[in-house]
Formats: sequence, structure tokens, C-alpha cells
Amino acid sequence: MSRVQPELFQRFTLPPACRDRLERDGDWLVERLRYVVRPRPKPKFHGVLDARRILAPEGGETTVVTRLRPDPRPGDEAIAVEVRHGLLPGTIIERATCTLSDDGRLRAGDFLRRFVTPDGVETRRERADLTAPIGPIPDATYPEVVTPFLMRGQPRAARTPKRSLYAWTNDRFISKVYTEVRGERQLSVPAGRFRCFEQWMYPDLNDWVALGGVLTKLAKPFIPRYTTWYEADAPWRVVRFEGAYGPPGAPEVILELAEP
Repeated sequence: MSRVQPELFQRFTLPPACRDRLERDGDWLVERLRYVVRPRPKPKFHGVLDARRILAPEGGETTVVTRLRPDPRPGDEAIAVEVRHGLLPGTIIERATCTLSDDGRLRAGDFLRRFVTPDGVETRRERADLTAPIGPIPDATYPEVVTPFLMRGQPRAARTPKRSLYAWTNDRFISKVYTEVRGERQLSVPAGRFRCFEQWMYPDLNDWVALGGVLTKLAKPFIPRYTTWYEADAPWRVVRFEGAYGPPGAPEVILELAEP
């Protein structure tokens, strides 16, 4: 596993032609996407949280709302991504923001995770200001659950053969992850048929165990892997995601774009 240095995300990019299709809300451009989500038919791991126990037999629905400021200034909140997962026990709502730094790159800002029961009772709330962490964290650190959606705004970087960044689960668990492009293919999902490029994301085991180069290569086929398929052309939406939704051991799901 090569030691590729982590990189900060560039400013979130969508071409002008795509912006005309988005809603406008004051200074913001707003995109709403709907996905269908179902348990992975054959989970690769046996964690306590089984997706088959928290999703309805026919699957669930996930919505992703992306708010983009077209012309942010340094220090501004430049993008906000809110993901809602409809589950049997209730709804998970995760919202992450990124701010624009002086060098024109995106740094993680605020992250909020909530769980609301079908009766509207909020039973979980976790908020983290990643601009003021409890301890020092690397600049290229982003909340893991929104990373696939943030990377679609990095079309060139996302297609780099291999790169790395840090995935934040909480202030006690930050791991280095690698992304690797695996080529292009035609993919059919409920929203239609798309030409996509496939990207793998997987953790660096050497963060936990000093395996060395040879053992790391041998272990690679067994490492938990997350696979995301992005549109090959603008606006580079996430067409399909497969893997654990969270760190290894999280429920394993397949998420597919539901509407064109």
C-alpha cells in the first residue's frame, strides 16, 4: 500500500451548465437528490448492526441536499451537505459543512448528526466543530459519511489513480484512507443507465498494525472496502455506493440514485 500523501479538497466545482438546473435560495444554489437504499445481499463482515434489521424489506430512502455558495470568500461556509436516511426505527440526519480557506481549498467545518423517531422525538444529537477540535487533527480531514458526496465536486482529483485523506468518525477515531480509481463502466440503477467511473476507498491498516509492505499487499483483498460509482460526466453525481455506511462494522448497504 503506497504512502500517498493526504490532500485537501479543492473548491467544490460544478460547471455553469449544471448550475442552471439547481434551485436558488438567496446566495446559495441547492441540489436535491433521492436514493434508494437496501441491505447488501451478502455482507462481507458480521457486525452487530445488521442493515437487514434497520431497513424495511423493500428498502429505504435516502435524500441528499447539497447547498453550494457560487462565489465564497475565504472564511465563508462554501458548501453544506445534508443526508437523511429513512430507517425502521426513525431517521438519521447528518449535516456537514466546509469552509473556504485562504488558499482556496475546503476544510471541514461543522458536523451535526441527529436521530429522530417516527414520533418526532430526537433521541441522539452529536455536534462537532471541526475547525476547533479537542486535539490537533490533520487539515485534510473530513467526516467519513459525507466524503463520497464531497468528492463528486472534485472531478479531477476524484479520478486521480490514487490519493488519500483522513476520515473523521469522531475525535477519538480518525483514520487515513486511500481512494483508487478502477476504470469506467456502464451502470444501470433505478434512475437509468449511466457511464460511470468506479472508485474504491479503503483504510490504511498500518494506522492500527505495523504490517510492512509485503503483508499489507497480501492483506489488501481482505481490507474493508467502500465502492462508489460517479457519473463520468458533469455533474458527477454519486450513482451508486456499496459498502459499510460508516467505519468497518457499520451496516452494509447499497445506495442507488432513484431519479434522473
